[in-house]
Amino acid sequence: MMTVFAFHQAVAGYLDRTHTHLILTLAVAGDQPAAVYLRTEPDNEEVLTDMCPVRTEGNWTWYQGVAAWVAHQDLTLYAFKLVWQGRSSWISASGLSAAVPPLDNAFRVSRHHRVPDWVSTQVFYQIFPDRFHSGDDRLTPESGQYDGQQGQATVRRRWGELPKAEQGGVEFFGGDLPGIAQKLDYLQQTLGVTALYLNPVFRSRSNHKYDSEDYQTVDVHLGGDAALADLSSQLHQRGMRLVLDAVFNHTSVLHPWFQAAQQNDPRARARYVFDGQSPTGYIGWKGHVGLPVLDMANADNVEDLLTGDSAIIKQWLRPPYAIDGWRMDVIHMMGHGPGAANNADTVRTIRQAIKSEAPDAYLLGEHFFEATPWLQGDQEDAAMNYYGFTHPVRTFLAGYDNRYDPVQLDARELAQWLTLARSPIPFAQQLAQLNQLDSHDTRRFITLLNGHQRKYRIALGLLLTYIGTPCLYYGDEIALAGGDDPDCRRCFPWNEADWQPDTLAFTQTWIQLRKQLPALQAGALVPLYAKGDVMVFARVLADSQCLVAINRGASCGVDVADALVPGGSDWQLQAGEGAMSRLGSSWILSLAAESIVLWARSAT
Repeated sequence: MMTVFAFHQAVAGYLDRTHTHLILTLAVAGDQPAAVYLRTEPDNEEVLTDMCPVRTEGNWTWYQGVAAWVAHQDLTLYAFKLVWQGRSSWISASGLSAAVPPLDNAFRVSRHHRVPDWVSTQVFYQIFPDRFHSGDDRLTPESGQYDGQQGQATVRRRWGELPKAEQGGVEFFGGDLPGIAQKLDYLQQTLGVTALYLNPVFRSRSNHKYDSEDYQTVDVHLGGDAALADLSSQLHQRGMRLVLDAVFNHTSVLHPWFQAAQQNDPRARARYVFDGQSPTGYIGWKGHVGLPVLDMANADNVEDLLTGDSAIIKQWLRPPYAIDGWRMDVIHMMGHGPGAANNADTVRTIRQAIKSEAPDAYLLGEHFFEATPWLQGDQEDAAMNYYGFTHPVRTFLAGYDNRYDPVQLDARELAQWLTLARSPIPFAQQLAQLNQLDSHDTRRFITLLNGHQRKYRIALGLLLTYIGTPCLYYGDEIALAGGDDPDCRRCFPWNEADWQPDTLAFTQTWIQLRKQLPALQAGALVPLYAKGDVMVFARVLADSQCLVAINRGASCGVDVADALVPGGSDWQLQAGEGAMSRLGSSWILSLAAESIVLWARSAT
């Protein structure tokens, strides 16, 4: 029995749309089937549609089939069935199988809801504003200038001192929006990033500003509204993008709405969840008394935050700010009443509000765990991909799970985890997932690795080659260390003597490759090999391909089957320590110890 390979994904040449139909193409290599069918369920009943061969090249044959859009369904789910004499197989988003794939593993495409095309071409950079760069020393709160919402007085710290947990949200190092603007040459020209995601910037007494007191005003200690308008203008003049953080699930107790509610204003009280049972009488986010939860069943909240002509979510999408998207804090918890009831309806309303104002804006949701239900087209464009990237990569390279408990994972298990997370969401959402190694809420990756630079570079290389949109957390490029919050929010060390220059050079090189190679931005992901310490995958477009190999262990050679759509040119080494030779229908890859390697070729 001959080996069979098959390729399909929603890339150009394999999925094409008309007003009424989907045109789907499947490439099959090896033992060619007697029949190929496209499986859909237009009315919750299986329909098998014949697929016809349209061309052959070498050992590959391309089959094409057509499926009509279903009027009452936005999402079309499909798979492929291959039939030979005496056997058959199925091809779904999770790969080749003898069993009929469950619907969770079906390929899927949304008819009406589109993800902004620009997202997957970006290299994002997340900035915690108080810790990146001080552009105007006069903006920084002085010690004792005011009290935070928990009664602690502000503390002004010297740049570069380590954050102190006991001072929580009231210690200020002086980073601000003018400081970010002053470092745009570093970000764009030196490093190569193309888009910024900023932690909250709206008025608040804390340094993190996840306890907003006024959604309509940029905090004066960050530079105020004018500083945000100037930063946005400079970014857009450079062709860069800007995404802000929205915290609509809860407010500060110092927000005027909550202050009025505490004075028994009935309309203000209706904005929050007063249950009469909690010690405070109201629900705080995850029990935090300083973060009263907003009730998204309340019409005033919905209008003022989302749907009204002057709604907050629309205000900042308009000039002079014209931001390019929103990252929605704890979006999965927003709902009616004390919990997340009717959350899906709330998120759909958020989507409609954003897209009605700026159809090409990016809607990114914060999720620490699986976000599949939110990523089916009608809700979020993408999630912060902790579940499908950060956690598995951390586990494989550092040996910790998301709770920092020790766990062992080999390459086969890593590949299975990645596939399991990837396959239930549409391809457009896969491309837009925001992949990070760490963030303001996690330990720094280099700290989890105990400073192991070679493994850290594997992680950085994976970030910049895996499917999804890469996002560096400020300082990742120089291997900035940091433990649990607030230690992961250290000041950026602008003295270059404190940098890891080899890590910076590595990051610069791989960012440029990400920007130069279209397959890394928009290509399908094809798993090729996963065993022991080695995983190999490809990123594939109809006209170009990339091959990525990671090796966590000692130097080795691996035999990788030629399972890609045929290429017309030789592989060219782009970066990393490795060599490739051809042996029959396989490639022999020679990999250095603890390394990542990238090859590329044209497929025409």
